[in-house]
Amino acid sequence: MKAIHAFFSLVMVTKFCYCQEQADLDEVAKDNPIFKIAKTYFRSNPFNIHFSTFLSHLTSDPALSNKTINKRTDTSFFFFRGEYKGHNPYTFKADKVEIRLAEGEVTMEDSVSTIDTLLFYQLVGYSYEAAGTEAVKKEFSKFDRKFGQHFYAEDSVLKKDNEPIGMVKNYFLFSETFLSPVSIGWVKLDDLQNVFTITFRIKLTQNMATLPQFPDGH
Repeated sequence: MKAIHAFFSLVMVTKFCYCQEQADLDEVAKDNPIFKIAKTYFRSNPFNIHFSTFLSHLTSDPALSNKTINKRTDTSFFFFRGEYKGHNPYTFKADKVEIRLAEGEVTMEDSVSTIDTLLFYQLVGYSYEAAGTEAVKKEFSKFDRKFGQHFYAEDSVLKKDNEPIGMVKNYFLFSETFLSPVSIGWVKLDDLQNVFTITFRIKLTQNMATLPQFPDGH
């Protein structure tokens, strides 16, 4: 259970400037791996509009059901979750697809270990039964073949009772190395549930989704 808890702590717990017009953004997106991933897998894309517009689109999406939203307070962070009724961007037939957007704290790699608050935007595809394990592993490999060439990556094997039950791959942009802007993972949660996840780490800057940066902006 520790491995499973660590997996979800990782995946639940981007430096784009958007001074361009929409046509320019579309041109940028053609060669930007972060844009491409969002366009391929996510119904609500935080990287091509103001974040407040994205958030409204996400939380009011008619394709979502079983929604949970906890607004930020003085003592708790923002959290949103919903289940898609018809959105299946995978090569396997997902038994359930969830979307999550949650605030969380991250310790920055500076001399004073500054604490910053980021948003974690995560898509979770479930595949059940024994065949589901192979399904999520294949999606993991497919994603890496398609998008991995644009990043360098670090892998972490997840274990339970010393047996591998999954893997997380953190992707890093060559110009932004201190924190991975996007991660993928697969894990066998139990005898029934297997999941494939994609997670973006987002820093809000003037109502736009940006890459997390060092406290001094470099």
